[in-house]
Amino acid sequence: MNNVSITRLRVRSIFYMPVFLFHAMRTMSQAQKSEGVLGVETRFEKNNVVWTKTVWKDEGSMRKYRGSGAHQIAMRMLSELCNEASVARWQQVDVVLPTWEEAHRRMLSEGKLSKVKHPSPLHESGRTAPEMMQAGFSVPNPPA
Repeated sequence: MNNVSITRLRVRSIFYMPVFLFHAMRTMSQAQKSEGVLGVETRFEKNNVVWTKTVWKDEGSMRKYRGSGAHQIAMRMLSELCNEASVARWQQVDVVLPTWEEAHRRMLSEGKLSKVKHPSPLHESGRTAPEMMQAGFSVPNPPA
């Protein structure tokens, strides 16, 4: 079974966006080069919202990526930079990345909040994403 990981992050101010994007680019580069990654994609929405989705051949590969390098550094900064943060994970037979609609549906039904120091009203209410998917655009990131 392949492991899917979806994250939804909302940067709390446009002033934090340059720092966030610096770390996001480094973590996406790390993901693309990681052993066991099968697909990576990023989605940008209005109001400083960034989604990521990755598919991994196994949980061990995903955990190794999550706990090392640029990703580990970025995770330490997440609670200060973001006012919304959530993650959803599941296993699937398919190697293909799920659609953004599926990622949104799973985030709403199975997502878990991550700790942030300055939570938005949405985050404080315990919600992982707005009920309606927001307009945005995605950037596929083929593995290196």
